[in-house]
Amino acid sequence: MQTKKACSIPEALLWTCSFQLAQAIVLVLFLVLLLTAGYGFSWPAEGERVALALDLNLDRSFLLIGVSTLGALLLVLPIVRFRLGKRYREIIGWRNPRHEEMIYALATVIPIAVLGDMLYEVSKGWWSSNLLRSFLGESFQASPLEFIQTSLDGVPYPILVVALALGPAFGEELIFRGIIGRGLVQRYGVYIGSLFTVVLFAAAHTSPAHALATLPIAILLQFLYLKTGTIWIPVFVHFCNNLLAVSMMRFKVVELPEIPTAMGLVFFFYLILILLIFEFRKRAWDVA
Repeated sequence: MQTKKACSIPEALLWTCSFQLAQAIVLVLFLVLLLTAGYGFSWPAEGERVALALDLNLDRSFLLIGVSTLGALLLVLPIVRFRLGKRYREIIGWRNPRHEEMIYALATVIPIAVLGDMLYEVSKGWWSSNLLRSFLGESFQASPLEFIQTSLDGVPYPILVVALALGPAFGEELIFRGIIGRGLVQRYGVYIGSLFTVVLFAAAHTSPAHALATLPIAILLQFLYLKTGTIWIPVFVHFCNNLLAVSMMRFKVVELPEIPTAMGLVFFFYLILILLIFEFRKRAWDVA
């Protein structure tokens, strides 16, 4: 049954852009407050403002990655509450997950990370040999981990965990599962709604190769949300996946040995086995 809590395609597109827009707004506001605190309402010339930003080393600090990411949540949460009403927690699925759900969810992190990495390598090779390479530019060929490592090398590890693992995991899952995924499924059904959700989630990761590599975890997160009914399971898996990437970046484990196709198939079937066992156990819990 469709209700006012369902989500249309145009609204889903708006929500897809909302988190990135919220981060941009928070960043601009923060920089305005920073300049006002330092200079009052008589701001210096553009060249001096740029010099100040370089002196503060903003591009390598928590000021850009932490304030914008976490501050965006403060903007998005009230909008989510307004959209869903006072019962927004119940609608999204705010219940604490079972311990068994957490264990099975954790078991999916490594295989989904491996499959995503393999897909990234394949898709990166395809994009590099495609005509779009000359149109989109070389920036689309760089690994996101390599780019982040170059830009944020030296940032304390706890800050990276909060800003790049926890913040995006909660913010993106709140939007893509709690609002978009739930709402599109309610309006268009499980398969069509989930398909749109997965595509939008992947598209939000901009780089074509990165977007394609995001498809496996996008499918997994949507599956786990629909099966458990709690937002915290996809948040947990998303966080663990980001934490793994952040840890690889922080400890400079970016270039991994190429994984054979046969090993990739092993991880794939292992993941399917986990999900099948999880489905069987979930039915047992529901009956109990």
